[in-house]
Amino acid sequence: MGELTLLAALGLVALGFCASGYGVLIGSGGGFIVAPLLIILFGMDHNVAVGTSLFTVALASISGSVSYLYLKRVDLRSALLFSMAAIPGALLGILGLKAVTEGPFEIIFGSFLSLLGLYVMLRPEYKVKPPQPGEMRGIRRPARARAFGSTIRRIKTSDQGTFRYLYNEPGAVATNGLFGFLSSFFGMGGGPVRTPMLVYLFRFPVIIATATSVFTQAIYTSIGTVAHVIDGNVDIWSALLIGVGVVTGAQMGVYVSRFFQGGWILKLLSLALLAIGIQLIMKGLEVV
Repeated sequence: MGELTLLAALGLVALGFCASGYGVLIGSGGGFIVAPLLIILFGMDHNVAVGTSLFTVALASISGSVSYLYLKRVDLRSALLFSMAAIPGALLGILGLKAVTEGPFEIIFGSFLSLLGLYVMLRPEYKVKPPQPGEMRGIRRPARARAFGSTIRRIKTSDQGTFRYLYNEPGAVATNGLFGFLSSFFGMGGGPVRTPMLVYLFRFPVIIATATSVFTQAIYTSIGTVAHVIDGNVDIWSALLIGVGVVTGAQMGVYVSRFFQGGWILKLLSLALLAIGIQLIMKGLEVV
């Protein structure tokens, strides 16, 4: 990145605020917005963009987690298991990033975001059946015989009532190893992938999925960030400026989430993924 002018500094703060606010709303730290735009708008090297983005994702996730914990929306058991599975992948992602040059990286990243956006857009919305008398929100009372590894979770939020749901815990934990790799390789927390996965594959209620995702990535992105700093992949001044916007934007995202239904959150996610993914592919093709 070139000389840091006043306009560029204000732009970085604004980027952090918007990306974090929107990211936390959909269960992410906003890294899937920050990393591509640092490359597209600020001309930053892809290695430094990824490390700097992950630094801000960690800040956004920590900030958002505080509010989500206050609202009691986080499935703490699941989040801790997910983060433990993701930490090894987060360290391996840095090695993978070194092996890819700028143009191919941008095409890979853009294609990944675009395909994910299409999937979220075209996938039918998962609708929870209305609770029967004596039941809580989330799922109907499960039969006595359950699939191996399935666990029932009961989360009593302070603002949305009580949710009760069943999911395959070993399967969900195993998939989070991939998210750790994606976080350090793409500079994102993995929320744009994890949130739809928890909703569509494991039947989490959307607001529980988003809060649990943010808390999970607060843990492993912090570890990944330290590794990126040691590897020299973080532009500290840019990261701090984005971080100023990130901390306040994350709180805005949590506040706004109270007024959005789960289906609208996922639709917003798909549009953002498509728009940024296409721009990134176009830039990558210019380099190749």
